Amino acid sequence: MNPAALTTKKNNKKKILNYTITHDDATRIKLGAALGLSAGTITNLATELIQQNLLLEGREAYYKHGRKTKFLKFNGDFAYVLCAEMAEQEALQLTVCNLLGDKIASKTIRMSFTSSGSSSVQNIMRNFINNICSFLEQLGEDVRQKLCALAVSINGMVDTNKMIDMPLYNWRSVNLSAPLEAAVHLPIYIDNITRIKSVYETRYVNHTIKNIIYLNMSPGIGIAHYFNGKLICGMNGISGEAGHMTLKVDGEKCYCGNSGCFEVYCGHKALLNRLKSGLSKLDEYDVLHHMIDEQQMPLTLDTLDLALKQGSIYANELLMETGKYLGYGLVNLINIFDPDLFIVSGYGMDFDSFVLEVALAEARSRIVNTFRREIRMEHARLKKEENYKALTAYVLDDKLDELASR
Repeated sequence: MNPAALTTKKNNKKKILNYTITHDDATRIKLGAALGLSAGTITNLATELIQQNLLLEGREAYYKHGRKTKFLKFNGDFAYVLCAEMAEQEALQLTVCNLLGDKIASKTIRMSFTSSGSSSVQNIMRNFINNICSFLEQLGEDVRQKLCALAVSINGMVDTNKMIDMPLYNWRSVNLSAPLEAAVHLPIYIDNITRIKSVYETRYVNHTIKNIIYLNMSPGIGIAHYFNGKLICGMNGISGEAGHMTLKVDGEKCYCGNSGCFEVYCGHKALLNRLKSGLSKLDEYDVLHHMIDEQQMPLTLDTLDLALKQGSIYANELLMETGKYLGYGLVNLINIFDPDLFIVSGYGMDFDSFVLEVALAEARSRIVNTFRREIRMEHARLKKEENYKALTAYVLDDKLDELASR
């Protein structure tokens, strides 16, 4: 087969795999209609993918006029991925998933990632690697044999050389990938959590929508920018640090060293900090005061959410202010990128919609050429405890070329 024909075949196999990953009701007829491929091409490629164990044939169903057809399903159990999350609660979350993000095994390990005088980055890395190796040893041989990669999400920056910077944890130019690979003998995927989650979210976007901003607001603020369907990483591989664009020149100090950053006013941690700092001014008749002082409820976003629902004036003011600042950030992103679509991953709380409505109203009042701009926005699919699904999707997205070339 000539090179052009091989490339076409690989691309068509990849399209079939992508479709079956995101559709539970895939049939040969639906594949042909969705992908614009002939019935013969679909039949031949589907048969080959079944023989390679990448597709499975499921139950039969009636299509039109009583004709029977079999469902096709991507074989998620073809391989497994070990997912490692540096969770914001300073815990290491380890999960083994199949290629569709279904859990096989998981464990949460308490550990701090913050480097200080008594705990160097090197010691934290040793602890991190040892915990992963111990977890691997506890897995059955049948699970270990199917592992194809270790995927790690971080709350920071990863450049083109896979060097890590996490100012929040005092990590500067750290190479975690090389020692990890030497220890676990698996391909290593390390990236910023925002970029990782964006890969999962964009797989469900209509293919005609090419220019997308994925906005992640927890734990910090970050974006992933897709232009013409491609993720833009920048010259150094660290684009997307929108959380450190200045919203207020003389504003609060950010951990990055600058003042008035987007993240200082809208990030998850920043929202909690502002909640705590405002308690001294809280009216004793406010619902939130009753929750904190009398009921001894913890200072969490859950408590803030409940206070808003029960009529707390302070909770309303705080979230209104957060929404306004989010609107300032949105208007900058809209005026710069003019995206077809925003996908927003918020705090995972019921008040997300309240904050977003305030933000959209603020943004609409400020954008250039208001009457000709439509702000299209969708909520992210992933729940806050489902990052392992995003890590698995990140690995699978990279490996699809390899699988389609088989």
